Amino acid sequence: MKYFSHSKKLDEGTVRGSKLLVDHINGVGEIAQNQFNSSVRFNYSDTELRKLLKDIVGFHDLGKYTSYFQNYLLQVEPIDSKLKQHARFGGYATYHKLQEDEKKALIALVLIFSHHGNLISFDNYSGLLETNAEKVFEEQKKNIQGKLDEIEEELEISNLSDILSFPGSKQIRKAFKIWVKKKQNVEDYFLINYLFSLLIEADKLDASETPLYSLKPIKEDWVDKRFSTPDLSGLENLTGLTNNELRNFCRAEVVSHLKKEGILKQRIFTLTAPTGIGKTMTALDFSLKLKSKIREKENYAPQIIYALPFINIIEQALKEYENTLPKDEIRILGHYQFADVFGIQSDSDEEKYHQKLMKLDTWQGDVIITSFVQFFETLISNRNKLLKKFNHFAGSIIILDEVQTLRLDQIPLLGAVLFYLSKFLDARIILMTATKPKIFELAEQEILKVEGEQVQPLELLTSHEKVFSLFERTSIHPLLNELQEEKGDRSKEFVEEVFSTRWKPKQSCIVVCNTVNRSIQLRNEIDGFLENKGLENPVFYLSTNIIPAHRLERIQKIKSAINNGDTPILVATQVVEAGVDLDFNMGFRDLGPIDSIIQVAGRINRSNERKQQNEPLYIIDFGECQKIYGQLTYQQSKKALEGKKVITESNYLQLINEYFDNISDKSSFRDSRKYFKSLKALNYDCDNPKRNYAISSFRIIEESDRYRPVFIETDDKSEFLKEKYLQKIIGEIDKETFDKKYKLDFQQHIISVPTYLTQDLATINEYEENILIVPEDLLDIYYNFETGFIRSQETESVLMF
Repeated sequence: MKYFSHSKKLDEGTVRGSKLLVDHINGVGEIAQNQFNSSVRFNYSDTELRKLLKDIVGFHDLGKYTSYFQNYLLQVEPIDSKLKQHARFGGYATYHKLQEDEKKALIALVLIFSHHGNLISFDNYSGLLETNAEKVFEEQKKNIQGKLDEIEEELEISNLSDILSFPGSKQIRKAFKIWVKKKQNVEDYFLINYLFSLLIEADKLDASETPLYSLKPIKEDWVDKRFSTPDLSGLENLTGLTNNELRNFCRAEVVSHLKKEGILKQRIFTLTAPTGIGKTMTALDFSLKLKSKIREKENYAPQIIYALPFINIIEQALKEYENTLPKDEIRILGHYQFADVFGIQSDSDEEKYHQKLMKLDTWQGDVIITSFVQFFETLISNRNKLLKKFNHFAGSIIILDEVQTLRLDQIPLLGAVLFYLSKFLDARIILMTATKPKIFELAEQEILKVEGEQVQPLELLTSHEKVFSLFERTSIHPLLNELQEEKGDRSKEFVEEVFSTRWKPKQSCIVVCNTVNRSIQLRNEIDGFLENKGLENPVFYLSTNIIPAHRLERIQKIKSAINNGDTPILVATQVVEAGVDLDFNMGFRDLGPIDSIIQVAGRINRSNERKQQNEPLYIIDFGECQKIYGQLTYQQSKKALEGKKVITESNYLQLINEYFDNISDKSSFRDSRKYFKSLKALNYDCDNPKRNYAISSFRIIEESDRYRPVFIETDDKSEFLKEKYLQKIIGEIDKETFDKKYKLDFQQHIISVPTYLTQDLATINEYEENILIVPEDLLDIYYNFETGFIRSQETESVLMF
């Protein structure tokens, strides 16, 4: 008899088996073993782990041999909704097969139980053995009694009947309780997620017939070919070097570390350099040369994973990588919210949409460029959808850019998890920043020291302090007590008392606010001020309140205005803090994290004009820092700035040190410590997950149900896109066609809007995705082409990126 793992519906409506079960199980096993990275370092040998993985994979679909599942798969009556379930049956068998090593047995049980869903807290798995579980198992066991010889032959196993037994729930409950209460070890989190990832990735790749990608060697000199080989000779004295010469020096010093003995034993690196010094290409150059060295000495080719916080800089980085690396020889994948699934290189003209999507979701490429959300929410996760790619961290080279954007209260947790990622999965990690946040220092202080661990990152730009001292492009001027009016009146007070006395019409200027409402108020006040003075400086506005389709156009207009010799004023939110290549003469910023303040300073005098040294960035306090960034950030920023009149760029590193030093309130990092405790206790998911700090509730950016997606119908093109979206919903066009032709453009017309402002808006279609719409005939009421969605003056309480 033939047993199938998957089926497909034919055009005439009949269902046929599409893949033999034995072929699927063997295919999953082959993929999982090929993807297994022997560099991982757990308290099991390589041989033991491969054997455990083989058992888990071999039995994960054992329950599909029942006629109950085969009837369900092929839509043959009768179909029993309870008896058709298949995941637990194989879990019971594997548990008994491995029972001599209780820990391995429990791991196998959990992973097979959960391979079609999310991981749950370990002390909750015993609850799945209650109620009718034993009755279901006995019926399924009875059903396959006559097939045991056939199954044993297909799976190449013997004595299957000996391990087909229902485990005692009391015994398992006790074993789980002892594990999570008395034998907690964060190593188990990484081991379980790694094995689970190997299983579910292989399962989905084989089911979708998506081939596992074999990493290719990449020549180590691609950055050299584009920018020439860097050379340290003759650069002992850095004073007077041009920007290009300084970039050359920095890249040369960074890659020179690869010649040092023992460099392959180092797992964690930092790269600290001022903005505009070429960190992106320097880190890529180092990574390519490190990859080549690992391949030569350790006999495997690591994947390069590059993670960044914002979509605009992800897209810029993707272009830079594609301009540097040979796209026809290797596969570069961009995995983020607006990633182009159809732009992925194909191995075959016949490759289907779901296979392209699977390639992207499982990081089937040599170089992956992704978002912090994808990276960190895969690293700390219980979700099946995300954990498919967790195993790709093993043996990889990871570049984390703009790490100063991470929330201060999360830094100890993230630093600790990165440390253990390097320890157990043998990842090499490069942290890049212009502001040197103390990620590993805080991780050690709050978490690692208690665990008996010590982390020693290697700074790749050894001369970073000397390099910083060369720059005198900007200066920070704290004006924290200048605004005295009530919060609602401070926009007018700022323009009349601060802006008017420090800005000159011949200066281009950037003003950065913490909230959209404040930014709109300031834009309107400045517009009125210029009109009253008879000044013609162009005023621009930029925030997430404007649809993405218009943001890029606006940035280009600002660039053109600056290049034409105009002196524009830009009022914006934090959307301009990283990756927006604009250059102003001066600026103002609302009080915020010190590293964010320095990022805004990086939009001033970027060209490093010698005639314009120490151009000012004034820091004011509109009273909104605390509720946007939290009490800890507010206190530390204020403490670091108070009492200082001017801070020059050469002293920015010292300012950052003051910001991170002397954090006296231990409760500030409570969440980091609680989430780490959940990792150790394998508290994946439970009732009230957020209150109990379950892993399932971790988010790198806090989600809020106080925001709704709103589609803005601004023109004929957006109306056309809306119609195509509706056609997709009612089935006139399929999802693949919509995604291929229209999805990216459709998303470019969506913004997030506070729910309280959307009460009167209709949904595009109430049955799917719940996207609201501002139709073209209501634009005058709801949308302003200059400042975006029209808001009341009520203050926001959630930061919008």
